[in-house]
Parts: sequence; C-alpha cells; structure tokens
Amino acid sequence: MGGIGKTTLAEAVFNRLSSKFEACCFLRNVREREQKDGLEHLQNTLLSQILKEEGLCIGSTFVRDRLGRTKVLIVLDDVNDSMQMEGLVGNRLRFGNGSRIIITSRNRGTLRQTVEEDKIYKVGRLKRDDALQLLCSHAFKNTRITDYKGLAEKAMHYAGGIPLALILLGSSFLNCKSKEDLENELEKLKQFPNENIQRVLRLSYDGLGRNEKEIFLDIACFHKGHDVDEVKQLLNVRGFFVTVGIRILIDMSLISIDSRLGQETIEMHDLLEEMGRTIVQEQCFEDPSKWSRLFNDKDVYHVLKSNKVRVKCTQFFFFLFVEKNTCESQLY
Repeated sequence: MGGIGKTTLAEAVFNRLSSKFEACCFLRNVREREQKDGLEHLQNTLLSQILKEEGLCIGSTFVRDRLGRTKVLIVLDDVNDSMQMEGLVGNRLRFGNGSRIIITSRNRGTLRQTVEEDKIYKVGRLKRDDALQLLCSHAFKNTRITDYKGLAEKAMHYAGGIPLALILLGSSFLNCKSKEDLENELEKLKQFPNENIQRVLRLSYDGLGRNEKEIFLDIACFHKGHDVDEVKQLLNVRGFFVTVGIRILIDMSLISIDSRLGQETIEMHDLLEEMGRTIVQEQCFEDPSKWSRLFNDKDVYHVLKSNKVRVKCTQFFFFLFVEKNTCESQLY
C-alpha cells in the first residue's frame, strides 16, 4: 500500500547502518526509473555507487570478483517486478560476507518470488498516539493543539494511520486561519478527496490486471466488511477469477481478511474504499447512469426515477422501501 512508510523506514535503517559497510547504495524509485531509463541504466548506477567507478559492466568477471570481496548495504526502493531484483542483486551476483540487501515493494507476491516468506516484513499503520503526533506536527506548528484536538481526532480517523495521508492532511490544515476553516476543510474531504493522497494510492490500483481491478472496485463499492464466502460467490457470478484475484489484492495490501467471532470478512482501508468509488464516479461525474456501479442510495433513486439505467451499469443496490424512513437492500 502506498504511503504507509516503507521508503521512510528503509531510509532510516540505511542511514543508521551504512557506516558499518564498505560500500552502500540506496536505489530509489526502481519501478519508475526502470520504466524511464531501463534496467541496464539502474545496473550502471548501482555499480558506480558501490565501486566508485563509471563505465563498469555487471557481467564482467573483474566486476563480479570485486563485488564478491566488498561488504555492501543495498536498498532497492519500490520494486514491482522480480526481474528487477534478479538484474540488480540476483543469484548470479555475489557480494562480500556480511552484506545486506533491503527491498521495498507494494506487492508481497513480487517479493515472494525471490525472498523467503519469513524474511518479508509488512509495515503496519501508525498507532493512535503516533498518528496524532505526526498530524499535529504538520497542522498546528504555531498553535496550541488542545484548541483543535477534536478536529485533529477526526482528521486522524480519516487518514487511518497512513503516514503520508497524515502529513498531507496536516499540511493542508496549516493554512487554515480558524476553527471554522478546519471544519470546512474536513467537510470538503467527504465530497472531494485529497488528490495528492489519491494519486499515491492509485499507483497500486493502476498496477493491477483487469480482473483484479474489477474485483477491487466491486469490493470498494459493495462488499467491504462482508462475509468472505458470500463475497466470493457474488464475484463468481460476475465471471471473475476470484481465488487468484483475492490473493493478489491481499498481496498488494489493497484488502485484508479479518477473522472475528469465527467469521471471516473482507476489509479495506477507508481511503482505498474512497479511491475505488472515486474511480467509478470519474467515469462521468455529472451522470451516475453512466457509471459501471451504483453504490449510493440517492444515485440509485435518481437513475431509476429518471429511467436512465444503461447497459454500462453492471451493478447497483435495489431498494425495497418498507416505511417512510427505512429500507432494506439487496445487491443485483
């Protein structure tokens, strides 16, 4: 999951331990840089930083011998393909005794192809007190926190322990001049999610295959918090490859399986749910009848009342009104 702090944690470890190694390299944004410059360019960058020379070839016996005698600390940041790991630190390369390699990735499945399962660490969300401290340090630098503690708690709940979200929200609050401004900024998020947060989270969604994208959107719109077996049945009816799709979404930390009271439910971070629904709404902000999914009762009512249901809308909630202010719902 983007923004959870993988790079920050790896950087902290790198800075703390780098003095204990003969050579070090922190290779940032591997996914993005490989797409832009190619794997060979990344290999050359790695060699030049480790061996302090330019124009070296990773395939030469001379270079491999030197690497084999050098105790190195290498960080590969944001890897999304096993070929990147193989090309940069794979089995054909040998480093000196005591060398350490740290790899960050949004996809546990990618790491699993090269790294043993018990050596993979999942970065968790910040605990409540730490999250509140991080938010307030960016939002209320020159103001007493106690004056806005209630609003800070609401913002912290919205961010859900994701460090990047807390920092960006805090920065957006910094320009608010009054308590009313802060309340308005929080209220605005309900209709207009923070674009910078969405952009980071969207990278994980964009890296999915079509099958996984469709399953993710269905879960975001309809199935969060529901029984796993029931959700799988509904997704199977839709013609998706559910078993592999669910596994990939879990590996990407886009969903999780929660076990409580003997029941397994599908869970999703609130910001990811918000992102999924925004992706659907982006299909046509002005006309919900053009969305692939309808998940809001008001939108369903509007579309049905105006008789504008189209073939593109594949799922919606059908509401059976029992009394004036109550209703039961069923997914179709």
